[in-house]
Amino acid sequence: MSLSECDSGQCTSRAAFAVGGSEDEYRPDVAELTWNPIEPGLFTRVDSADIIFQTTKQAKIYGKYLFGDILGEGSYGKVKEVLDTESLCRRAIKIMKKRKLRRIPNGEANVKKEIQLLRKLKHRNVINLIEVMYNKEKQKLYVVMEFCVANLQEMLENIESKRFPDWQSHSYFVQLIFGLEYLHCQHVVHKDIKPSNLLITNDETLKITDLGVAEALDMFSQCDTCFTSQGSPAFQPPEISNGDDSFSGFKVDIWSSGVTLYNFCTGKYPFEGENIYKLFENISQGKYEIPEYCDNQLTSLLTGMLKYKADDRFSISQIQNHE
Repeated sequence: MSLSECDSGQCTSRAAFAVGGSEDEYRPDVAELTWNPIEPGLFTRVDSADIIFQTTKQAKIYGKYLFGDILGEGSYGKVKEVLDTESLCRRAIKIMKKRKLRRIPNGEANVKKEIQLLRKLKHRNVINLIEVMYNKEKQKLYVVMEFCVANLQEMLENIESKRFPDWQSHSYFVQLIFGLEYLHCQHVVHKDIKPSNLLITNDETLKITDLGVAEALDMFSQCDTCFTSQGSPAFQPPEISNGDDSFSGFKVDIWSSGVTLYNFCTGKYPFEGENIYKLFENISQGKYEIPEYCDNQLTSLLTGMLKYKADDRFSISQIQNHE
């Protein structure tokens, strides 16, 4: 505890971390300490009878994790910042109620698939899964991951121009491609690359997250054909907007990465529409413009990643070797 008020000889100390009002487990040892008025002086004697401990709010703890503020909320649940009381490391914990997942199409299946994938994926630019806990009594799933300070969508929205400087866009994009290369080498198609699914740590390391709609391909096959897509509409390629029965999974990720880079550098999207039908119509036509302030190298890269035909679209190696 730290002294928060010292005025006219009266000091009041409150616990710096007191989170209550939750239905989960608590720590009843967060207390408020009140000192009675005393004469000011360099040295002061305080008898134990003058110290009164009174329990006020309670800190929520589950397992070894002390809960903090909410970092975000979505259709699947909420994400909170937590403190690992053993290592004193900050973590992020995704809290999901089983009954809520059942009401979401493919909700339980997507969460189970994401956990299975994250358990086997280990890369600097892919979010790291720490552990998974399940509370049978409350029917809650707790997914503990490494802590990140923000996602790129939030960062873009807080910039007046809604776009990153070229050097910053380049830094994030290079890391995105490194992470995507690793996923593809592991025969994983992400299917939902976009700024809100890219997190940033304190040291500016990019982390690809949210593999709920990702697909693990057959590791013994050279084919990357996929048959379903649940990604965000604005980041979908023509083959999906046209309703093709099958498509190259890797080239879908290349396209959505291209749309993401376009968004980084311009603050806009190459294809827009007042509703999903108009949006998909515009994507199907394949006509877009690159602002004149984008240099020739960037324009060439975006053009290669946003080729209408998947076969003509850049590969990961072509992106990395692009000059």
